[in-house]
This record gives sequence, C-alpha cells and structure tokens, in this order.
Amino acid sequence: MAAYDYIHDGTAIYERSFAIIRAEADLSRFSDAEADVAIRMIHACGQVEASRHFVFSSDFVAAARTALAGGAPIFCDAEMVSHGVTRARLPAGNEVICTLRD
Repeated sequence: MAAYDYIHDGTAIYERSFAIIRAEADLSRFSDAEADVAIRMIHACGQVEASRHFVFSSDFVAAARTALAGGAPIFCDAEMVSHGVTRARLPAGNEVICTLRD
C-alpha cells in the first residue's frame, strides 16, 4: 500500500490553513481586527474570493466582542454552524441557539 505524504498534526493543519488564507486573500481593505474576522469567515466557507463581499460597520468588531463578553447568545440557522462553534473559546459560556427547526 502506498504511503501518502501529508500533514498529520491537527494544529499544524489548522495553522497552515490560516497561512494559506492570509497569503491568497486580499485583506488590504480591512483593519487588523476585521481581517481576523474575514479570515475565519473564509476558513468556514472555504472560498478566498468571498472576502470581496464582506462589509463591516465601523464598530462591528468592538460591538461583537462586547456582546460576547457580556454573555450574549449566538444565533445561527444551520446545525453545522451550531456544532462548529468552539464553546471553549466563548468568553462567557455563551449559549449557541440554532433556529433551523423553530
């Protein structure tokens, strides 16, 4: 059986994914904080070109961080998104609510 040459370490795969996005996406119109959000959005959808459709209000990142730190819930309409949220990274044990079946 042929051996395949690929990265086996999950952390290394994760880091490489983000490095590829940073290298291939045009993030020049975003602030550093907005670029961090855009990178995660690109990672989630797998489409570097999606960033040209992203628009952030001037206070979006600060408002989102404040809301999450204050315990605001996260609403989504897809089970896959709900399950993809890393609860351990949420600053206040925020509830993740999927409204797909409501």
